[in-house]
Amino acid sequence: MHIDMNHPVIAINVSLKFYQLQMVSGHLILLTDRIVFKSLKGTHITNVTETILFSEIKNLKMGLSFSPFRIAIIRIDGETWIFDQINRKDAKKFVELYHDIK
Repeated sequence: MHIDMNHPVIAINVSLKFYQLQMVSGHLILLTDRIVFKSLKGTHITNVTETILFSEIKNLKMGLSFSPFRIAIIRIDGETWIFDQINRKDAKKFVELYHDIK
């Protein structure tokens, strides 16, 4: 399957919760078979997977956080990725589209 990063299903602004107090701003991009996190300013963070295939995702859900809303991606291996500072409408649409595609 050809993945065209210029035509994602949806892309939203998020902040990846990295360690307990550190946040990395970027875009969470939903494609037809994977989710990609691209940090702003080309910052590369070690130990952060930028691409998560749908087959690696156990659960994806939206919830309330201290900074508007969040999306949590739980991988099959138990690893959890938390994306905060998301507009409620964007988070809801992202999660709904993911479930529709999957």
